[in-house]
Amino acid sequence: MTHEEKFTNAVNLGPVRSKSDIPVYPMIMLYAAVPAGKTQADIFRSNKDWLNALIETYEKIGTEPDVVFPMNPKDTSFIEQMKVRLPGKDLGDDEMFQFLEEEVMSRDDYQTIIDKGYAAWQLPFVASIQNPPIKLNSLTKIKVILKFIQTGMRVGQNRKYWDKRGIPMMFHTGTAPAFDTFSLSRRMENFAYDTFDIPDLVKEACRVSTPSIIKTALQTAKPGDRIAIFAMRSSATFISPDMFEEFSFPYLKQMVDSFHAKGMTSVIHADGNWLPQLPYFLELPPKSCIIELDGDTDIFKAKEILKGHHCIRGDVPAGLLAFGTESEVQAYCDRLVELAMDGGMIIGSGCEVPLNAKIENLRVLMNCTKE
Repeated sequence: MTHEEKFTNAVNLGPVRSKSDIPVYPMIMLYAAVPAGKTQADIFRSNKDWLNALIETYEKIGTEPDVVFPMNPKDTSFIEQMKVRLPGKDLGDDEMFQFLEEEVMSRDDYQTIIDKGYAAWQLPFVASIQNPPIKLNSLTKIKVILKFIQTGMRVGQNRKYWDKRGIPMMFHTGTAPAFDTFSLSRRMENFAYDTFDIPDLVKEACRVSTPSIIKTALQTAKPGDRIAIFAMRSSATFISPDMFEEFSFPYLKQMVDSFHAKGMTSVIHADGNWLPQLPYFLELPPKSCIIELDGDTDIFKAKEILKGHHCIRGDVPAGLLAFGTESEVQAYCDRLVELAMDGGMIIGSGCEVPLNAKIENLRVLMNCTKE
């Protein structure tokens, strides 16, 4: 099978004839600088510099992945919609960028969203978290909107590049549920109080926001595309299954259902422990999702729950890639290969490959399905 055929077969829960049919996807973004001998500031400089470092990394590993991450680090740090400290600007040249979880949304903003709509709230919010903050006027509004457009254009350029090499990107555009955005914007502690003190207001703001979030994502996608959904605060690491059912899942389901109806696959980036939440995903259309697991969720139990319903991706742990031996990585990869022989699975790193990963361990991962 080609890279694209292996990936499509896994998403569609197709049969696996041999282990070489199983796609492998190490999520490499920041790590690209390390084998290429670059600093973090270097790969934040431009999309071209990052892409060149990524290509050099694959060359030093000695093999290409079946799937690639589509977005350079600077654009990734922008679309997460949090305050951020960048290498070469706020940090040392070779320091990893940092998200800052600060209270940039007030309780009053829920009512603003309900009264004026999510889009009217989002633009001032994005402007306020820039470094330095952008004071909105007719000119600066265009500047903020242009940053989103330029991000999409760079992803489109990367898509053309990887299409020529026959390697699919994991997703083509990304978004986040309102629940998770509010949790990050309010800070976790404040948001937890909100769900207790003003639950109806929080849910109404989520309800009002979701159609706008869906509409925006669909503007940059087409049938057959994959849309990443960064549900970073909906796991059992942060909330109970009961809270998930009440506050998060209805709107996450609305997003997945809407994308599926347009012929698109949702890539749910499921950091944290999602095991108690996974049975809810059986309520989503079959083959509508790729569930990305980062090692905190027991992937073997996850496969039991989602088998025959959704594709999963994971999950060689970051600690194993950084501190394990080649034989230890090989042993874990062998377990994942055995698990993936039922189909519906992409073998990969647990979330992103860490900066201190040993290149020999990454080489084991990327070659684990070779016959």
